[in-house]
Amino acid sequence: MSTFQDLHPVLQEILISGLRWDELRAVQEASLSAVSAGADILVLAPTAGGKTESAFLPVLDAILKRPTGKLSAVYLSPLKALINDQTERIVSMANRAGLEVAVQHGDVKGADRWKFQGGEEPDILLTTPESLEVLLGDKDAKQAFSRLRFVIIDEIHAFIETSRGVHLRCLLDRLSFASAEHIIRIGLSATVGNPEELLSWMSAPERNKQLVRVPSPPAKKAFTFCVNPDFFSRIDAAADAVRGRKSLIFVESRSLAERLVEPLRERLSSVHIHHSAVSPEDRREAEAAFASGREACVICTSTLELGIDIGDLDLVVQFGPPLSVASFLQRLGRTGRRGKPAQMAFILQNPCELLAAVSAVECAMQHKSEDLHPASFAADVLIQQLFLLLKRTAGLGMPQIRASLKALSAFSDIPDETVLQILTYLEEQGYLSRSGDLYLPGTKAEAELGKSHWKALLSVINDTGGYLAVLPDGTVVGTLDARFVAGDPGRVFTFTGKTWRLLHRDDAHRRALIEPSSASRDIKRPFWGGSGGSSGISPLLCFQAAEIIARGHTLLPLPKAEAELLDDLIRSLPDDIVPGKIHLRTEPEVNGWSVVAATFAGETANRVLATVLKSRLSGVHEVRVTPYALRIFGFASPDAGDTIAHALAEIADDPHAFEELPPLPDTFWKFGAYLPPAVKKEMTDIRYYRTVDIRALLQNRYF
Repeated sequence: MSTFQDLHPVLQEILISGLRWDELRAVQEASLSAVSAGADILVLAPTAGGKTESAFLPVLDAILKRPTGKLSAVYLSPLKALINDQTERIVSMANRAGLEVAVQHGDVKGADRWKFQGGEEPDILLTTPESLEVLLGDKDAKQAFSRLRFVIIDEIHAFIETSRGVHLRCLLDRLSFASAEHIIRIGLSATVGNPEELLSWMSAPERNKQLVRVPSPPAKKAFTFCVNPDFFSRIDAAADAVRGRKSLIFVESRSLAERLVEPLRERLSSVHIHHSAVSPEDRREAEAAFASGREACVICTSTLELGIDIGDLDLVVQFGPPLSVASFLQRLGRTGRRGKPAQMAFILQNPCELLAAVSAVECAMQHKSEDLHPASFAADVLIQQLFLLLKRTAGLGMPQIRASLKALSAFSDIPDETVLQILTYLEEQGYLSRSGDLYLPGTKAEAELGKSHWKALLSVINDTGGYLAVLPDGTVVGTLDARFVAGDPGRVFTFTGKTWRLLHRDDAHRRALIEPSSASRDIKRPFWGGSGGSSGISPLLCFQAAEIIARGHTLLPLPKAEAELLDDLIRSLPDDIVPGKIHLRTEPEVNGWSVVAATFAGETANRVLATVLKSRLSGVHEVRVTPYALRIFGFASPDAGDTIAHALAEIADDPHAFEELPPLPDTFWKFGAYLPPAVKKEMTDIRYYRTVDIRALLQNRYF
């Protein structure tokens, strides 16, 4: 095991004089030892557990011991805000060691951007995948990255299940192609259920790799629960909980955040809002609110789950049920630092939401968290990488195209015949053209993707068509959904807790001109649509709920009122529910019978089953879905449960069972319009509907 004394003397002095360290934490020693041995590592440590130093100490040590005078390390973050938050900390350590750090992302102005030509090269680059794509597209990229030795990926769990994660994998491979050095990959992650799979995804089969996991020390945690069906009573409860404290109120949607901000500002003195549609300036203001004053409340979505440092908090409020154990743990980790108990208040609407909250806490007690699985069959990202490849060259032959795409490990699960099918389709549709044996971007690709120097290819993040909301003086307020700003100007609406009037919609530049309004009537509330929307409560939480129902009680010492609510809910359910099995129950209705299929499989799986059942069963006119179950209406006989059991068994064995699932719009995947319909259908079934998982669920569960 490497120790403090093994570090370069300059680094030892920096740690002693700057941070007053004379020894390393266990996670930092383990990281230093593994990286020194040439291993890729995935570091799992609790919030404020020293993950950043665990990544950078081995890197700084290696650069000091073997300087090259060229770029040696790239730090990749999913968020520009996280880079901004980490920059001072990283630059301070690096500069004391005589090393230079460059920052490159969309908010960095042109004069401050790192350019390959001229000037000294930085030792470390802090950037996002999208800005790294810009750099790798430069003609001098191979020289600039020729001595790269380290890639650090922060909050890697935020990438793995998305197209952005596939893009990241492509970038890692392309960096390896550009560098003459062996590049060590260092991932930093929150708690996940399957860290070994995450490490394997980040690394490669032939590479040496090691998981560095430091368990959280036992710490006190305090939970309170409020269950009330009345919305404004829940607002009162939230206000009472946070008054006089520094707190975050987490919600699961931007729309709900906007709904909370005005009534909470009527009850509290310092309330801010933080979500992805709010302008960066307003988000920074919300983050800075904790740096001054004793009382501050920020209403936020998952934008404040990741590792942006907002200092010590007194309390985290979960308004509504948590949707996953991982999210719950991230949010809980925002409080309870410096030896204080972690405190979370749940503000809930009904006993079912209470069941979800209790399930999350029980999972955490039992050290359970969701497994994360890499996005597979990423044909959408293959389109991006194909056109980037052709843009970088003066045309390529089919063998070179197929070899270049095959060299990217992210596409190893896409068969050669599918790649050929995609290329043929692109040529037929005019997106590819041929000059002899060479393929080039076609006229349609030039028209649709070639604008602004092919800027659309730099990111796989899907632009859902938002309009930038700006004041007459050019100040950016945030982003509004295109559907919300449609129609005649003049509508009055609330946004960021203030009232505005829509003056004009500029479709060409996708801008909505707004101004402050003093109106008090006919005020609208904004809404946003996502590329996929929330998938609801996770299957792991649903399974834990089934375990609670099966045992008849929770393991938590709930207050009397909440315990009685949960007991009443459990008593209202069948007493023969078995976790892992589908439970069918037939119930009488005014006109016939319905069947409740309790799957405890999550909302996505249940919606897929509802769609397939409706297409297979005549007479079924309605299916209602929750994360825990689906209720099927329209039966004339009390034997309807047998009908559903037979139908589910057929679905499990029928290879064509999911053909009737509706296609997604081309805009759902950023490059979806460039895929053959059959390929897009296969990708949708695998990645959106997750039909492989649903078939396995049916085959492994008994009725």
